[in-house]
Amino acid sequence: MKWCSSCHAHKESWAEHPSYKSYETYRRYDRCWSCDNWTLCHCHHGCCDHGASEALRSANSSLISQNSSLQSELSSKNTQINEKDKQITRYTTDLANTQRQLDEKDRQLTVKTGQLETLTGLFNDLKIENNNKDKEIETKDKKIKNLNVKLVGSQEEVFNYKLKEQERELDEFIQQLGIGRENPRELRKAYQRLLKAHENYNQDNIDRAEDEIEKTKDELLSSGWFKRGMSLENVQRLCGKCEGIARLKIEQGKIQEQKWQQQQEQYEARQEVPPHNNN
Repeated sequence: MKWCSSCHAHKESWAEHPSYKSYETYRRYDRCWSCDNWTLCHCHHGCCDHGASEALRSANSSLISQNSSLQSELSSKNTQINEKDKQITRYTTDLANTQRQLDEKDRQLTVKTGQLETLTGLFNDLKIENNNKDKEIETKDKKIKNLNVKLVGSQEEVFNYKLKEQERELDEFIQQLGIGRENPRELRKAYQRLLKAHENYNQDNIDRAEDEIEKTKDELLSSGWFKRGMSLENVQRLCGKCEGIARLKIEQGKIQEQKWQQQQEQYEARQEVPPHNNN
């Protein structure tokens, strides 16, 4: 089986060309049935075709060149594939590391969430305990205020009792001296003004109160010629009793003021409490 070098169609071998009759000029030719091309067979056996061989060599060279080009492209593609495989491996490793980091973060977040829940529970417990303590403190504060009211009341009663006793003793002493109540009353008021002036650090009032006390003493001593009991010692005792009553009077006024303030606070506290809804 042979192929035409011109049209690459099938051709058959013929024994001779019609234009040659002698043996010497005998040639072996091949004829293409497609293009009717006659090709000389150089081996006289019709087994070779020079044109076909050239075409085959050319085709083979082209195929070799194409094969080489394809091999180069294949090698390049394989190199690219290997590089892509390396990148995929690297990305896979990075992804695995990232996944492990995420798992660790999730674990830490779980621990932190548990700790936060624990702290929240403790905070709520402390808040409840604090509210209970506030209520307890409020209750105790009310009890203390009530006790203070009772204490103030008790102190007022004590001062009232002491004041009455000292006033009774002063009256008895005045009777013993045989003098009137006017001078002792003036002494008691002068001592009250003197004590208040000392509390307020008012020197002018202190000086005036002391002058009044000295004038009253002078009056009492000057009447001693007519009253046998009016001596310097008795005047001093009288001044001491008047000063003692003056001190009790001042303390009594402070207790009464404190009691009034407590009553005012209790009244304001009752006004702030909303009324109970019975519905």
